[in-house]
Amino acid sequence: MQVVIDTPYVTPDEFARRAGLSERSVRHKIDQGMILVREKEPGQKKGTVFINMVYLAMEATEQAERVRGGKSKSKTGEQ
Repeated sequence: MQVVIDTPYVTPDEFARRAGLSERSVRHKIDQGMILVREKEPGQKKGTVFINMVYLAMEATEQAERVRGGKSKSKTGEQ
């Protein structure tokens, strides 16, 4: 399996657009810790929030592997 990510981070607005969710729903999930965001620099209180798309792709890959029982098969039938 190959996962391609077009950008490592997106704003909550862009994530909401891609996921078909409201921005309010996305921000609620961020507040609950369900969506990982880029940490701010020490001392930085304000600034743009960025959602970590690499982490979400890794999480999705791990979930897919668990569902498949940890087995990955190529088109030739090899493991």
